[in-house]
Amino acid sequence: MLVQSKSKKLEVAISKANTPKESLLKGIEILGGISKFIDEGDQVFIKFNLNLPGGFPTNTNFDVLEELIKSCKEGGASKISLGSFPVKGIPIKVLSDILNLKDYFKTIGAELAFLDNSNYYDNKDLSIEQLKKIKRDSFTNVKINENDYPIPNIILNSNKFISVNQINANPLFKFNLSLLNSYSIIPAKYRKIGKTQYNTIEYNSADQYKNDLISDILNIFTVKRPNLVINDMFYLLEGAGPFIYKDSKIKKTNLMILGEDAISVDLITLKILNLEIDDCELLQQAQSKNFSVPKISNIKVLGENIEENSMNVKLCFSKIEDIKLKNIFTYPGKYCSGCFKQAYHLINFMKTYMVKDLTYNSTNSFLIGESPIEPEKMGNVILFGDCAINSTKNYKFRKLIIESRKNLIAEAKNKLFKKPKAKKKPKIKEKPNKNILELPGCPPDIFNCLELIMKYYGKKNVPNLNLLTKMNEFWVNGKLADELKNWEAL
Repeated sequence: MLVQSKSKKLEVAISKANTPKESLLKGIEILGGISKFIDEGDQVFIKFNLNLPGGFPTNTNFDVLEELIKSCKEGGASKISLGSFPVKGIPIKVLSDILNLKDYFKTIGAELAFLDNSNYYDNKDLSIEQLKKIKRDSFTNVKINENDYPIPNIILNSNKFISVNQINANPLFKFNLSLLNSYSIIPAKYRKIGKTQYNTIEYNSADQYKNDLISDILNIFTVKRPNLVINDMFYLLEGAGPFIYKDSKIKKTNLMILGEDAISVDLITLKILNLEIDDCELLQQAQSKNFSVPKISNIKVLGENIEENSMNVKLCFSKIEDIKLKNIFTYPGKYCSGCFKQAYHLINFMKTYMVKDLTYNSTNSFLIGESPIEPEKMGNVILFGDCAINSTKNYKFRKLIIESRKNLIAEAKNKLFKKPKAKKKPKIKEKPNKNILELPGCPPDIFNCLELIMKYYGKKNVPNLNLLTKMNEFWVNGKLADELKNWEAL
């Protein structure tokens, strides 16, 4: 059922300018100025995108953050904090050290929030128990629909909550909407979706993974709704987002979409991208769960005109088999969105960073999902995910058929001396195929996959992956991440 807002028309600003800073300031002014959102003495938390050390637009544009922080200070904010949880296994401290975030934000009057408490790790005077206590004191468990979510207190206790969201193409939801930005206010390990109570076939057919994921996203959104939402699409990644991959392309639009209501801002963003609510499962489920999802006609659009600025943006591939990769042949079965998302990132990672590696390994079959197609060529067989591993136990590629060596020698002698063929049937032996790489998980973890790939092929056969891992061993399942897990920081 569509639930309409009973208050006055929701306002959303479409701002266009020559630079991201100008576009942001123009959008805030269109909405009534920063004083409409910030009061004197407010403690402000800015939620931005901080995923990988890959820079912009994988992460939020820091020019935009700098201008927003300046505006909040002018509005009278007494304290401005900002932060986010990165992808699984990466401590905020590592990203801060690589990008110099802590010092950078400090110089412009704000404080980077180490939501995972990784900034305490270097303090050798603290015991493991003390560190765990710091973690417990930093979070509040919020129960929503029988699920517990650990929310950082710095976010819960803030007077004003601002979402600065970088719009990029997204393999599951077409684009990174602001609802997804709110989702990463909880640690990555609590965003993991499992299927323990489901039958595999039913789970995949209903795409229960995506349904459960959307439920979690919407639950988290209700915990702390933003007072100001900024969908930054001045520059966006199209083709292969939301991270920078070989097939990614930056598109410049000069636009930002701003407003007080996240769902309204997301709706107008989709409209500009020539998509309707029926094209977005995230907003469809919000509508079915009685969230306040207004009609476009009930949103007052300020600033630029929607029709004059609408555009078509190249989306991510929606099928793994459509992503073409040198010497990799994909054989799909029925897979859920969880395996699709992880396989999408793994294959795009390989396509971006392992092109030379793949030339050294000529034939590779990539099987994904429940009951995938039997590979036409043998070579190396990669089984991605528990569904592919478990449903192919009796497949032909699992065994190699070998004719006895004695029979082969006898046949060669007969041909040489032109003797009649022996009437004996050749002896056939079966032995397990060792050229199989299993990447377990439901869905698999990308970092684990990369480690298993390097171990299977050998460092000499995947030199680029080996070099990349060596360069980044401090954050790709590195020692720091392992130690932080010991005291539950991540």
